[in-house]
Amino acid sequence: MKKFINEHRPSKKEIYNFTDEKFGYYLAGLIDGDGHISTQGQIIIVWNKLDTSAAYKLKTRLGFGKVSIIENKNAVNLIVSNKLGAIKVSELIRNKLKHPAKIKQFNERLSTKYFIPETSQETNIEWDTPWLAGFIDADGYLYIQLVRNKEVRLSVKIDQKQDILLTQIMKKFGGHCYLRSSTNTYYYSSTSFEGIYKYIKYLDEYSLQNNRNYLRYHYLRKAYIMIQKDLHLTELGLEKIINYKKLLEIKI
Repeated sequence: MKKFINEHRPSKKEIYNFTDEKFGYYLAGLIDGDGHISTQGQIIIVWNKLDTSAAYKLKTRLGFGKVSIIENKNAVNLIVSNKLGAIKVSELIRNKLKHPAKIKQFNERLSTKYFIPETSQETNIEWDTPWLAGFIDADGYLYIQLVRNKEVRLSVKIDQKQDILLTQIMKKFGGHCYLRSSTNTYYYSSTSFEGIYKYIKYLDEYSLQNNRNYLRYHYLRKAYIMIQKDLHLTELGLEKIINYKKLLEIKI
């Protein structure tokens, strides 16, 4: 049975307008996804070089940090290293981190360095928050596939070195989690219509902030609406979805 979404996409909710509570969950999701706390107590978040604007957006919202290019890599870092900035980040993300390794880094590096309260060791994801939006912005990928040039497949994929968070996401949204033996890393994938429906409903409420990821969500959503109307079964409808796919890929 098909599940229908509203054709009118909600307005994007920017982190500039988030409460500290919501912003803290989004920030924790980013750090759980592709960030870490160094032995010197620096908070470091990594982006693809094409997403430099996302790093600057976060820097502006935080009021702290330095954006720098990683030499010999197609990436940029946002590094928060001064004491006031580190304490502010710790206050925002305390009890919101879910990855055991990041929780350990917080307690052993931030807490001890700045004599601040430790963060909770609770690893169960809180779904009614922007945490997952931050996590997807860090390590997720939304895309449209064409199988045999006529079957449309909408997909969400997330890569991680461990599967503890991916397993929770799989139980909540459906999909599958696999071990990539060549790199000893895990990747999660969801392609079911019901699973994509759940992601769209979530992302309608908690916007992705990375501009490229937000565009992926936008085109994925448009394709879903075409499918829910069975327009993908028509030549014109399929042509439109193929165009969405091309438009999405131009921005990658």
